[in-house]
Amino acid sequence: MQDADLASAAEELYALSPGDFTAARDERVAQARASGNRDLARAIGALRRPTVSAWLVNQLAREARDQVGELLELGESLRQAQKDLAGEQVRELSAQRRRLVAALVAEAKRLAERDGRPAGLQVEREVDATLQAALADADAAAAVRAGCLASPLSYAGLGVGDEAGAVTWQRAPAREKAPAGDKAPAREKAPARERATRRRSTETAEERAARLAAEQEERKARQAAAEAERRAAKIAEAEQAVRRATDAVAAAEADLTEAEAKFTSARGAQESARQQVERLDRELSQAIAAQSEANRAARDAQRGKEAAARAADEARRRLARAQTAASRLT
Repeated sequence: MQDADLASAAEELYALSPGDFTAARDERVAQARASGNRDLARAIGALRRPTVSAWLVNQLAREARDQVGELLELGESLRQAQKDLAGEQVRELSAQRRRLVAALVAEAKRLAERDGRPAGLQVEREVDATLQAALADADAAAAVRAGCLASPLSYAGLGVGDEAGAVTWQRAPAREKAPAGDKAPAREKAPARERATRRRSTETAEERAARLAAEQEERKARQAAAEAERRAAKIAEAEQAVRRATDAVAAAEADLTEAEAKFTSARGAQESARQQVERLDRELSQAIAAQSEANRAARDAQRGKEAAARAADEARRRLARAQTAASRLT
């Protein structure tokens, strides 16, 4: 298996959106198997799908390369200043650290929104923790720079771990082996804690006081940063609540406007119906009056008809009597 092949596959896969990772990884595994490289296929198959926060840090390493580089260079300077017990420089660099981390977290949120997956508060915290780990630890800085994280990183002062418990792949340069006859200085072979103990044992009281002061300043700076982060998180939650309430008020006002329009329309229809009822009532009253008058006229006409019929009968009888009398005279 060639490390370059694994590095190429990892760089390609960890540049993808988490939703596209698994299918693309399986395709690369199949290609490696088809080419007969089973070791490479197993290595690629072991690559873990990145969490959203890890994916965002990977995107920062690609799309905000200059900002990430500036942050990692600042981390080197900050670690050196802490090693040199330069308290004033530590305070200055800590202020820059907070500014750069906040800017990169904001950029990560923008990238998440662009991809259609807005970052929640937990994702923001994991991105922040990963960047803080890169500032504090050289190995974490190399992992962030490689842009192939599978899970977020955290730093607790004793080393770097990934919070999800997943293995994080990173490309690291091969270390050259020292010739067999050369021996590294004892200082390089000693564990970091032993070297620190040895350095402290030779420091003067003034140097010790300066170191302790610098460490105290750093603790205060970290506490202030943590408090600022908590306060920022609370402010973000409050702002989100305000936005939700504002949206709810806007929706309620829109509903009220629509209801008022419907009410106005209903009142108009009600008034129109009332006027129509009044008109129909007047027409009905007029029709009833006309019907009463027609009924009276019909009754009068009936009586007139009956009287005329009686008169006609009487006239016919008189005619008959007259005709009878006339016939007798002739």
